[in-house]
Amino acid sequence: MKIRTGWLYPLLVVAVLAGAVLLRVADPFSLQALRSIAFDTYQRLQPASYNVNTPVRIVAIDDQSLERIGQWPWPDEVMAKLLRNVTAQGPAVVAFDILFPSSGDTGSVFAEAVASAPVVLALAPTNLPTDDPVPDLKATVSVSGADALPFIPSFANVEANGSVLDGVATGLGATAPLSEQDGLLHRLPLVSRVGARILPALGLEVLRVAQGSDAYLLEASDGEGLPALARPPGLSRITVGDISMPTDPDGGMRLDLRPSNPEAYIPAWRVLEGDDVSEAIEGRIVAIGLTAAGVGDFVATPLERSIARVEFQAEAIEHILSGRTVTRLGDAVAIEIGVVILFGLLLAWLLPRLKLVVAVAAGLVVVAGIAAAGWFAYRDFGLVFDPTWPVLSLWVLAALTALYLHHRLEMRRAEARAAFGGSMAPAMVDAVLRHPDRLVLDGETREVTLMHCAIRHFGAIAEHFEAKDLVSFVNWFNAPLADAIHRNHGMLSSSKGDSLIAVWNAPLDDELHATNACRAAAAIQAGIRHLDRGEAARATVGIGIATGNCCVGRVGAGERSGYLALGESVDLAEHLQRLSEFYGAGVVVDETTVARMREPQVLELDLIRVRGRSRPIRIFVIAGAIEEAEQVFDRLAPVHAAMIGCYRDRDWDGAAAALTQCLAFRIERLLTLYSLYRSRIATCREIPPPMEWDGADATLG
Repeated sequence: MKIRTGWLYPLLVVAVLAGAVLLRVADPFSLQALRSIAFDTYQRLQPASYNVNTPVRIVAIDDQSLERIGQWPWPDEVMAKLLRNVTAQGPAVVAFDILFPSSGDTGSVFAEAVASAPVVLALAPTNLPTDDPVPDLKATVSVSGADALPFIPSFANVEANGSVLDGVATGLGATAPLSEQDGLLHRLPLVSRVGARILPALGLEVLRVAQGSDAYLLEASDGEGLPALARPPGLSRITVGDISMPTDPDGGMRLDLRPSNPEAYIPAWRVLEGDDVSEAIEGRIVAIGLTAAGVGDFVATPLERSIARVEFQAEAIEHILSGRTVTRLGDAVAIEIGVVILFGLLLAWLLPRLKLVVAVAAGLVVVAGIAAAGWFAYRDFGLVFDPTWPVLSLWVLAALTALYLHHRLEMRRAEARAAFGGSMAPAMVDAVLRHPDRLVLDGETREVTLMHCAIRHFGAIAEHFEAKDLVSFVNWFNAPLADAIHRNHGMLSSSKGDSLIAVWNAPLDDELHATNACRAAAAIQAGIRHLDRGEAARATVGIGIATGNCCVGRVGAGERSGYLALGESVDLAEHLQRLSEFYGAGVVVDETTVARMREPQVLELDLIRVRGRSRPIRIFVIAGAIEEAEQVFDRLAPVHAAMIGCYRDRDWDGAAAALTQCLAFRIERLLTLYSLYRSRIATCREIPPPMEWDGADATLG
């Protein structure tokens, strides 16, 4: 099915797609929230799994440790003992996700322990006022490409440790938050800045110290020379030692998180009491942090409503070392816009051409395909694409276009009811209403079969009726005519009381249009013969049928319009109807109709010339309209054909002999025809026609 869409349809499609693109470029909070939900769903569907051989372990200052050792904060001596006991078991790096603002005075035991081990201490960038200066970093930060500072998250101040501790530590790393508007941590900020000082993240600094590197390389771009929807300006990659990782423009990195796992933890009290945990610590990165209720720092992630920040830092380090990247490509927005435009145009092209159920199924397949593609890209390649905006955009497009197409369909159905409600059988009207897209009411050329049916001598008959009775008679008389036409898939094109015109093969296709028209004509003649006509006993019906190309469509203005056929075949059908009485035949059909009939049972009437046509045409009577002829058709047809053939070959004796055989069948309704030929044969014997005579009777044009 193809619905005729009209000129507004492409404008609607373009407007919806343009609006969707503008919405994506504006990227309001609602879209960002939906995008976060989708990304969180990916993580929940396939979180990272805990690896017992992970190179990171957590020494947790938990509730049990506080019960055994004492309340937090612990004295420098306890912290020094904890660090020395950890260091004695051979870790690669020790990182503290704890601030020590009042610890580590010159000569303190904790400062000495920090100085004697590969320790990374935390810094906390903040926008709150502090008195802490930004300490000197332990590594250089180089930037290639564009200036990176405008893109890095900026803070006014930093909360540092005691100056002695920061000075003796092997590394200093920031614990800047990077939570989204939903309050969840989706990404790790690899860098932040205070003024012009770029601070590496705690996890990044741990990896630098573990590799023995002394420098960071940040790659950035200002976006100049790139298409508007290509990778946005900002950071693209950070390299430290042998580790290089892609980043978001602000220096953040998406993480492949795992659920919290107790196996990652070693209680601090065990280390302080001298337990041998070297199997878990030796050669690994050790992160020390607070996990006790009331004193610990906790964050929320897509997988955990509350997880100790030190474990989040450990997960970030695990993610980087795993080599798996979760990347949102710089040109992801351009790709998503391209997907919406491509599939939007595809849907817009498909919807008018499909049934409603198929169209809905196609829309669901497209939407499911986009969602599945986003999931597989994340699962198999670590690429993050937003399925929510494309899906919503395509659903809005599908909904609006479906409403528009439904409105167009209802308009076409209303036109169909107005045009055909009283002129076709209910089943045919239903077929038109099911396929209003097939209607061409504004005009089309197609081959049709036309029937012109009229009550002969209607004027003389009307004289016997009063006005009211005449109307009743016409309605009563026309009822079997209309019924026969409708039962044989015809359409009443027009009615003038004493005559009507019917059309086949319009507005819907009918491969058997000629056959059905002739069947209807035979049914009309049979129905008229069986009417109990009383005063109208003298009423007879003449029918002419012609087939040819006509212009069909709705003609007229407003309520006075109707579905009509225009063309020579209309005039020919009327002409044949008038000739039906001359030949004494109830139904006269032209040669084109006979050629289109399936297994025609016809008897040729004559060869006639018609005004406007260069060559004469053969006309026939259908045997089905003459009950007696139909019964003996197989025997009558060859004799009848022989008579016509001899007549046109100027074999008057042969024609007369064949005519005698035809008369022997005693078919009353053919007597007028055979009397005509008897007269013609006699005339031609006396006055032979000229040599150029082709058998056509010139008097009948």
